[in-house]
Amino acid sequence: MNLIFKIALIARLVMPMTSLASPAVLSDQLYDTENWNLVESTDDGISISEKEIDGIAVKAVKVSQTINIDPATLAEVIEDIANYGRFLSSAPGMEATLLKNSSDHIIGYQYVEVPLISDRVYAFKMFRPDTAETRVDWELIPQKNLDGYAINERSGVYIDVGVGSWSMDKRPDGQYDVSYRLVMDPGGWLPDSVSDYFNRVSVVGIFKDAIFETERRSVQENG
Repeated sequence: MNLIFKIALIARLVMPMTSLASPAVLSDQLYDTENWNLVESTDDGISISEKEIDGIAVKAVKVSQTINIDPATLAEVIEDIANYGRFLSSAPGMEATLLKNSSDHIIGYQYVEVPLISDRVYAFKMFRPDTAETRVDWELIPQKNLDGYAINERSGVYIDVGVGSWSMDKRPDGQYDVSYRLVMDPGGWLPDSVSDYFNRVSVVGIFKDAIFETERRSVQENG
């Protein structure tokens, strides 16, 4: 390996990722239907796609499935931050705290234990951007904007660049096209490929957990 290549590789491994895009810009690109590349289709009908996003080093991830589900119950599950620790079984090292629940938005705080690397900490604002459809969005909150909140501060890398969105679109056959889209810079000194893998695995796990919890609550409600 020549010296120039070695220097470039080391610089890439230690250089922190940066983002130039605002939450609004990231959200616009996240909901643009173009340039999504299918990565995997599972036996249970889940599709996983990725997309390059301007202004951020990591790729966006979209997980989709056509399923018979109650969209209102799924939205309630997504917004049930206080109980994330109970039904998000794919993230056993995560602690979630509800900081605020108002009429038009929710503020949550999460601490995530990550094997082999530094733990991650972040706060987010969750809201429904369009009352005409069932959709739940969130965006990360910069750490400097958390003054006044009673936070159980934990050591770890604070993440403040990222947005996500759940959508449930009804089909003519009565089923729903459910998708969860996310782009988030996990911070620290991670190479892009590791960050992309981290995001993809996390999103798929959360998607499956939320669908399972929605189906469980629907069965319970219907007796």
